[in-house]
Amino acid sequence: MTGNAVPRLFFPVLLVSILALSLSPGADEAQASADTILFVDPAVATVNVGESFAVNVCIEDVVDLFSYETKLGFDKAVLTAVAVEEGPFIRDHTTSPMGTFFLQTIEADFVHVGCLTMGKYPGVNGSGILFIVTFNATKSGTSSLHLYGSILLDSDVTPLSHSTVDGAVSVARLGDVNGDGVVNVLDLAIVSLAYGSFEGEPNYNPDADINEDGVVDMRDLFIVARHLGETDS
Repeated sequence: MTGNAVPRLFFPVLLVSILALSLSPGADEAQASADTILFVDPAVATVNVGESFAVNVCIEDVVDLFSYETKLGFDKAVLTAVAVEEGPFIRDHTTSPMGTFFLQTIEADFVHVGCLTMGKYPGVNGSGILFIVTFNATKSGTSSLHLYGSILLDSDVTPLSHSTVDGAVSVARLGDVNGDGVVNVLDLAIVSLAYGSFEGEPNYNPDADINEDGVVDMRDLFIVARHLGETDS
């Protein structure tokens, strides 16, 4: 079963309480694979202001993953988190007939996520998607997607050793060729200087090829003109 968002202060209390009811404490240290990695996929995303996009938080080479908790931080000046969804890794592969209990909260600059297998059942092995976060890109700039405070537990409620790999998002304003946060005549001039050039030619400028079709032409000029005057300020 899937849980709804819960208040931030209530989150850790509920997580600990459910684990205490589900299982007895295990050993002090788990024998986990040293290669277990918690990571963001894609590692680097490029989007435009106003677009929505999703990233996956994934696990790689884990043994006996029973439950987990983590936070994913981001730059609130660039991104807004709008939704968190449970991924299929534990949900679709657990042998527990009661399934999982999924918890998520969305804050201004991070999401807090937890997942519990219900009852005394083996954890899941392998690699897959733990959860999915959907963002809105609100302003041009770059934001890291920082995983922190992560805890992985095996079916004896013993922490699993692991490493984490962050992601990043680059948000551009469509038509802002020089990346100064405003679409103006400077951007039109950059496109004009490369006008008529094809990919591979000396005069070709990939920044001016806004639609990435291999040629700088009137279609690229139209994109800049359509967004003329737009700014991040």
